[in-house]
Amino acid sequence: MQTTLQGIELSVAILMDDLASAKEIASALRQNNILAHHFQSLDEFWVASSIQTPDLVIVDVTKMSQGSVQFKQHPKVLDQTLSYIFYSKESTKVLLQSTYGMKPFGYIHNDASLGIQISSLVERKIEMIKQASHLKDLEMRIQRLQSRSQRLISDRSSAEEFKAHFEFMRGFCSEVESAALVQDFTQALISKLENWAAIDGYGLYELNQSGQKLVSPEVTKRKYHPFPSLWLGQANHHGIEKFAQEMATQVANDLFEMEPVILKIHAGNQQPEMVLFVSFKEERMMNFPWDVFETMLSSSLRRLKLHQQIPQYTSQFTPMWEALDNMDKMQQTGTDSDTRILCLSLIPIVDVAKKRIQNKFYWSAFFNDFFIQLSGRLNKSTKLSLFGPWHVVFFIPKEDLESEFQMLQTFVRQFGFWKFFEDNSQILSEDMMPTLKLIPASSAHYLRIFEKEFEEMGNQVETKRLMTLARGENKRLSL
Repeated sequence: MQTTLQGIELSVAILMDDLASAKEIASALRQNNILAHHFQSLDEFWVASSIQTPDLVIVDVTKMSQGSVQFKQHPKVLDQTLSYIFYSKESTKVLLQSTYGMKPFGYIHNDASLGIQISSLVERKIEMIKQASHLKDLEMRIQRLQSRSQRLISDRSSAEEFKAHFEFMRGFCSEVESAALVQDFTQALISKLENWAAIDGYGLYELNQSGQKLVSPEVTKRKYHPFPSLWLGQANHHGIEKFAQEMATQVANDLFEMEPVILKIHAGNQQPEMVLFVSFKEERMMNFPWDVFETMLSSSLRRLKLHQQIPQYTSQFTPMWEALDNMDKMQQTGTDSDTRILCLSLIPIVDVAKKRIQNKFYWSAFFNDFFIQLSGRLNKSTKLSLFGPWHVVFFIPKEDLESEFQMLQTFVRQFGFWKFFEDNSQILSEDMMPTLKLIPASSAHYLRIFEKEFEEMGNQVETKRLMTLARGENKRLSL
């Protein structure tokens, strides 16, 4: 659990079976206003620390191994990113020999000075964190200065070219969506591709209803390349799997005169529902943003699916006040709780949206696309709660924590937040990436995290204001 101490957030974990000793250590930590996670299982600590590394972990020397799992083999012990303290008492000090050769942050022994030992180590760790934070701030300032310099010297013609491409793609996708409301999406897409003067050929593959075969629409068009059907040998239930994409690519490369661009169009599944191949001879099309075009076509297909199907995720939502109650119930249960909590902060994207009042942000479209896509990936046993437009809190069965965390991390990294602004080109340099963190089961602690994020966001706004003033001064001097 993380707590603010002397302006520093310090997270501490305790790994030991002995509950009496753990309570003594927890009591000593509370003297320093620190609440700690307690783990009795090395396996559970292994998973939790792989997701979110604590600043300190106090390890009972009796927990150096569990079956074939050894503490010293943890990846973050091996790469020295985990800061750990070994704890012993009179009856277990002989086991200290198992720590020889390792590089702990310190040692503590259960005697009358236990509280003083812990306070000393905590103060030393806080000082180290302060120094690291100061160094990080300096590095970030340098990076911001470098990024600003690069933007200032970038070729304006590239920006204009991208803007022209973006306007074309937005119009292209809008017309496909409009046509798809009265006909099949695939047919609407083919009709639009046929009239695209800059390309000289195209073709596509989709899955049949059973998911065991790749099929190409039977269409007679001048630029259209019909592909032979491909039996896959197994059902693809989550979109076109990678092996099937490779088969399709091999066929397309054989049929086109020049190697085509492949666009993987998704409608919510992990894998694409459609693979589109486009061939061109005009050299200028080499600079066309095909990756952005792929994302926009996928968004069009997802919006069509939204019209066609009522989402099934509503039963997974938990009201905000009930979610706070659940946090406190889990806190009372302690280590016996079967649920873990992840918090996804959308404050970065919300902050950009509220500052860009002249650049409309489509809130409803963002909400629908974000949660429609997310609902298809979440396990049915995972519950979620919305805390305004700022936070999404996930209540996850502890056995699913690692897989759900990885899924959410990948999902957030891949989601196109930028496309919900009316003028995308204005916000390409903005940092809008939401953050994901493991939080303790405590409504009070969660609300402190919530408040601290808003304080940090306010500080960032002030920093950006000063940078803008400095940029204006530089421009004035250059003139």
